[in-house]
Amino acid sequence: MRAGSGASGSLLAAMEDLLAQAIPISGELPPRVARTTHLLSVAGRLKPRDIAHPRRAAAGLHAAAQLGRPTIAARRWLLGRRLPPPASLDGVVQRGSEMRLPGGYRVVTLEDSTVLQAQAGYPWPHLHGLSAEDLRRYADRQRGIYESAVACCCATHWVAESIVGSYGIPAERVFTVGLGQNHGSPEPAPRDWSTPRYLFVGVDWERKNGPAVLSAFARVRERHPAARLDLVGGHPRIDQAGVHAHGRLSLVRTADRERMAALYRGATAFVMPSLHEPAGIVYAEAGGAGLASIGTTNGGAATMIGPGGILVDPQDGEQILTAMETLADPETAQRLGALAHRHSTLMTWPKVAERLVRALAVPGVDTSRLAKFL
Repeated sequence: MRAGSGASGSLLAAMEDLLAQAIPISGELPPRVARTTHLLSVAGRLKPRDIAHPRRAAAGLHAAAQLGRPTIAARRWLLGRRLPPPASLDGVVQRGSEMRLPGGYRVVTLEDSTVLQAQAGYPWPHLHGLSAEDLRRYADRQRGIYESAVACCCATHWVAESIVGSYGIPAERVFTVGLGQNHGSPEPAPRDWSTPRYLFVGVDWERKNGPAVLSAFARVRERHPAARLDLVGGHPRIDQAGVHAHGRLSLVRTADRERMAALYRGATAFVMPSLHEPAGIVYAEAGGAGLASIGTTNGGAATMIGPGGILVDPQDGEQILTAMETLADPETAQRLGALAHRHSTLMTWPKVAERLVRALAVPGVDTSRLAKFL
């Protein structure tokens, strides 16, 4: 698996607690090699028409550098050097599917979105600017990786449906394992449910649909003058009645963590109807705090939210408003918040680690007591 912070680091820690030994293997190239493969991958790709769209061209060249044949070949060679011999490993968890690992290993993949889903209207930022031929090769490479894996593990049912339906992988080899809560959230605490207090957390203000939330909240305030909306993340300067902007909070700083925990404890509902959300770990973190979520139908949020929330079409402002009005009702917010908390107990990194080991199905290893697939 790839080493790193955030989700990768949390999963690695959970795997280390579960197994006798978990070894992080990084496929990142040394800077000098990365620069060389970058130049080889993008050579000849810049076209005269790109001068009129420099940002799009830059995105396309960056994607070409990361997914071009020279870079993939170099990363595959490097992993071949870094991976212990197949006989010394019970299995490998591969996060993402940019490249196929050397043969002989027992591999399960872990995915939160596929290239074919991106082509169908759920674009990944790092794919912007890639040509149709680039995307076709990437999808073909993904298919080959899925076909050779022991099992394909998916963050959400949305991804699982793509791997089965669009890539043709047998359903009996595709499993939904969820994602864990990276930073956690306070346990549900007694709170005043009588006045609606919404919480929005999102670094990417536009993709997380912040402007639509502001618009809907303005109308909520017409019926609930005391309603409050707290914003955390990459939002612009906001001057709107009832809205309290907190900017980006660093979860590695104690003061910011405490502030974030206080916002979770004080809220009565979480709202983030993203334009597109492959999974949304923050929904599980909100559920951990006992908050129902308003999430998006575009992506895999349904798996992360479960029965503890409301899914809306992010392009439909009336649906967002109706959902916020629904959760303005104290009894409804409290009831769905309890369901959200119960569902969040399924979304922990230890349980994800157990599901991955279950999917590996290492001969001779009893997996009967491990967490079941979602």
